[in-house]
Amino acid sequence: MPEQAEVQFGREICGDLAAAESREWLVTNGIGGYASGTVAGSQTRRYHGMLVAALQPPVGRMQLVSAIDEIAHYAGTEFSLATHRWANGTFNPQGFLLLEDFHLEGSTPVWTYALADALLEKRIWMRQGENTTCIQYTLVRGSSALEMELKALVNYRDFHSLTHAGDWRMNISPVEHGVKVLAFDGATPFYLKSYASTCEPRHDVPRKTRSRFQHHASGVHGSSSLARW
Repeated sequence: MPEQAEVQFGREICGDLAAAESREWLVTNGIGGYASGTVAGSQTRRYHGMLVAALQPPVGRMQLVSAIDEIAHYAGTEFSLATHRWANGTFNPQGFLLLEDFHLEGSTPVWTYALADALLEKRIWMRQGENTTCIQYTLVRGSSALEMELKALVNYRDFHSLTHAGDWRMNISPVEHGVKVLAFDGATPFYLKSYASTCEPRHDVPRKTRSRFQHHASGVHGSSSLARW
């Protein structure tokens, strides 16, 4: 961790949900695609997402991956790193409470989680010229091995819109190091890959999440359904 990052927040900000939600991050790919969210990990705008791809660069922005549910298995304990705001107003899980630090490493956002005696860093960036979001986890300190369980919440919607899944089932097929996702016939396929893990396709539509969409002109609020894989 740099001694003095230009942007850095400690526990006093990261552990305060209102303060952490009011601070946002953004990474871009130079062709109109991006990933963005809040320091807390929750989504407060419909435009947030882990992969918003420009399918017709620099336009045609579609949210393909909304978020990644992350569970760290360490020293016999499960630590949920994600933070979700549900339609009934509750937050579960509350991963922001595990945040020790958030800072920018150049333009790359870095989260540091305190998990018992371990410190885990997460970095997010995009490949330039590609609709590809990269996420890296680094065990900075720990007395035993740590295992990550990741669940991708995928979608296929215009980034201005919301989704109501109904009986929508995406076509998921295995590929080397991951899976290929085809939302429907004629959709642009996308891929979820990891070079250090196994992948298990599974269809699961979670309860509706609610974002406090910051649309100051009309005060838009809404909920959206996602498919989890």
